[in-house]
Amino acid sequence: MTHMVKPLVYTLAILMATNATVAMAATATAKTTTKTTTTKTTTAKPATQTTATKKTTVTKAKTTKKSTEKSADTVNSVKDTTPQTTPPSDTSNTGSMIVPVLTAPTVANVMYPSTNSVQLVGTDISAQNFANIPLPTLTLSNISTVKTVLIPRTADNSAQLDVSVLDDFITYVTPMARHYPPVFSSRTERYNATERLKSLTAWIESYAQNPNASYEVLLRAAKLNAMGRNLDLGSDYAVRAGNYIARAIKLNDTAEANFLYGAMLAEGGGFKEGTKYLEKAEKMGYLEATQSLAQADLLDDKKDRAIQRLTEFKAKNPDNPYIDEQLRIIDSGKYYIWDIPAKVVQ
Repeated sequence: MTHMVKPLVYTLAILMATNATVAMAATATAKTTTKTTTTKTTTAKPATQTTATKKTTVTKAKTTKKSTEKSADTVNSVKDTTPQTTPPSDTSNTGSMIVPVLTAPTVANVMYPSTNSVQLVGTDISAQNFANIPLPTLTLSNISTVKTVLIPRTADNSAQLDVSVLDDFITYVTPMARHYPPVFSSRTERYNATERLKSLTAWIESYAQNPNASYEVLLRAAKLNAMGRNLDLGSDYAVRAGNYIARAIKLNDTAEANFLYGAMLAEGGGFKEGTKYLEKAEKMGYLEATQSLAQADLLDDKKDRAIQRLTEFKAKNPDNPYIDEQLRIIDSGKYYIWDIPAKVVQ
């Protein structure tokens, strides 16, 4: 970038010096004409002052024709050194000659078409044609967009909250961190997800703490904090997740809310209490609740019941991407059916 700025500075300096030369040439011509005209006027007789002045002006115009043409040639020779894309923006009338006043090239702001209410403003340097300045070439590929999502900020729906980025992150990280233990393909992926989760959890916190927070806000705050617990970020995440999902169920007793609450309780050791919410979610048609019930059975030393539950689930949902791996985990003697290989996670 430094190499691009310096030529631009030098170009502007040259243009400023050019303008100064033109102005000096115009001033010198104006002064010469003024002095000659004044001298002739004062030597004329009072009775013929107007005529003498007129004749003197005409005579001077003839006399100074060559010098005027010479000055004009000088101006034109200076003008030719300026970029062709910067025509004179104004003129100055100095006596018998019109001298162009040159301006330095300017860089204009360009307003690009807005997308999703976001206005892009850039500097179009490609249209300026600056001499000896290399222009960068940029190619965009694999462009993706995030769908705009607005939710009620409060239960009375008095204001809305844009959770587009938050929902996009939840969709990405849920398969890897919704259950314990979390599954990531690398330490870098886990680290990046953890840092983003911390940031987004802190952002939604101010809205979720509001006693009048909406169901939609509480549900998202519960999801983030529950995943924070699974990532071993501290007990505060577990406490907040439980509080937020309990408040959400009071506002809207949905299948998803019951599933989240039941899964958090069961995976945290509250098998009996968690099963109550998971069974309710299962009856409401939430398929993943059946798998979490099998997880609760396995942690509660009910291995046979867990196998039976998953076998029946597979018969009804043969295309489930995780069921075969979960049955294999139980047959191998392990206890966490969500501890599946990262390559299987969808």
